[in-house]
This record gives sequence, structure tokens and C-alpha cells, in this order.
Amino acid sequence: MRYPVATYARAGIFFTLYGLVKYLPPPLGDACRFAVLKLFTASIRSWKIKDGVTVWFPEGVSIGRNVTINEQVFLDGFGGLEIGDHCRIAHGCSFLSEDHVFDDPATPIWQQGKRTGRVVLESDVWLGCGVRVLRGVTIGHGCVVGANSVVTRDLPPLSIAVGVPARIVGQRGENA
Repeated sequence: MRYPVATYARAGIFFTLYGLVKYLPPPLGDACRFAVLKLFTASIRSWKIKDGVTVWFPEGVSIGRNVTINEQVFLDGFGGLEIGDHCRIAHGCSFLSEDHVFDDPATPIWQQGKRTGRVVLESDVWLGCGVRVLRGVTIGHGCVVGANSVVTRDLPPLSIAVGVPARIVGQRGENA
């Protein structure tokens, strides 16, 4: 897939600027990352972006208010990524809004293009360490996803999900 020259230029500028601040320690580093991301993302309203967070296709990323994104998180905005208000994202999580087409066994996978799907975290979601969220998934308001889970399907609001693939094991407020 070829992109226009302007896309490569924009990406080059982003990766150069972001590369200068990606590993700066907090709190100064958080503020610097916010400043660079403010120039390139679709929308960003939180400044708690910890060191080592990787962002691809920032123009497809929206981050709400009072969000914390911890160390070594991967944000892929190619197919769209929307993170709602008051979300907590533990270190090592990945958001993958694209994957490879592999339907034709006679054609190398790298030549078959990509599938995209918007990833949405509604408000007040908490993801444990190492969670993977795949393309086209919406995680509903108030969900909690356990460490190292792989979310392949939508989760309804207030769900508690764990595992590979993630399965619902409860609802928040059940035992209140």
C-alpha cells in the first residue's frame, strides 16, 4: 500500500518530534508527550501519557478526559482508536485497529492488504497489564479487563472479562 508523499512527511515529522519526548520521565515527560500528541492526534484531553507509549497513525487516535496511559502501551490509530473519559490503561497494553488479509494462499500475506476496524473504549474502563484489544472491538462503559486478556469481541457495559480470548466472568455491582 502506497501513501501520498504528504503522509510520509507528516509521519516523519511526528516520529521525529515524538521520538525526542517518548522516554522522558514524568511529570515533565508526560507534559511534553501531551504537547506533541496535541499537534497530531484527532483529539487528546488528558496529559498522563507515560514514557515508552508508542503511537502509530496518531491522526486516528482520540483520548478523552482524565485518562491514564501507562508505560509501554501501543496505540494504533490506522483504523481508528477512541478512548473515552476516565479510563485506566495499565502498562504493556496494545490496541490494534488493523490486521492483515490472508484469504488467498497463493498470494503472500504482505501483498493482500489490511482490514481495519475502529477500537472504542467507552468511559470508565480499566484494562489490566498486557491486555490486547483487536480491531473492531468496543469495550462498554465501566468494564474491567483482567491482565493479559485478548479482547476479540465487544464487551457490554459493566462487564468483567478475563482470558484468551476474553470471556465475561461477571458484572460490576453484582455482589454489592
